[in-house]
Amino acid sequence: MMDIFVVSRSRFEESHTLEGLGPEAKHVHLVVPACQKSKYKLLAKRYGCNLIGCPYDGISLTRRLCGSLASSKFLMLDDDLTFYRRVSSRDWHLKYPEDIPGCCVKSLLQLVEDELERYAHVAISAREGNNRLPYEGVECSRPLRALAYRKKEFLSVVHGRVQIMEDFDVTMQLLRKGYKNHVIASWAQGQITTQMVGGCSDYRTHELHENNVRKFASLHSQFVSLRQKRNKSGGEFGNRLEATIYWKKAWESSQ
Repeated sequence: MMDIFVVSRSRFEESHTLEGLGPEAKHVHLVVPACQKSKYKLLAKRYGCNLIGCPYDGISLTRRLCGSLASSKFLMLDDDLTFYRRVSSRDWHLKYPEDIPGCCVKSLLQLVEDELERYAHVAISAREGNNRLPYEGVECSRPLRALAYRKKEFLSVVHGRVQIMEDFDVTMQLLRKGYKNHVIASWAQGQITTQMVGGCSDYRTHELHENNVRKFASLHSQFVSLRQKRNKSGGEFGNRLEATIYWKKAWESSQ
């Protein structure tokens, strides 16, 4: 059975992800900083989660802990996600699962687990740009916020090399080792906004962000270029240095 981890920090009162998982939330391991564990007890009790205090600081080593605790296959979810289902293979519009007869998030979780039989790493498409993806999903593409792995391959790469963009670093290492990923597009996930209170906003500054984007680019210099991103949302982080990543080119280099 696939393990499910929801990683959270400084968001003690609510979790959009746990709410969206519905009855499946009772199967979740809620992973929080060890120093905040007592503050999360009520939230974990509300959804029936197994509460785990992580002794490491930062998301990169927290993700590695999740991988080490998993049995064989696992899914890691950010704590601020809403889930959507694409209407059909002929209609790219997204709806909440509860608005589609016979649809539930449990079927999404089963799909992710099934895909991990074929791929070492799998992701659920971001809501942004989902309409441009084929219904059956894509290989060697951009994963974020909802990430699934086979434990053996996940632990075969180096963790903790960057403090942010750590998920992209893991993906690029796996692609360069020759493992394709698969991004599911028949479902999608979205977050409210970048840099919402809590999570990595506790420690992410412009300086930290820029230094780590540059370090990430240096680790994968053949497959990354830098650009300035300007969003209307995201507060001060609406304008920031970002990386353009050539995912497929990274995998092709392994062949």
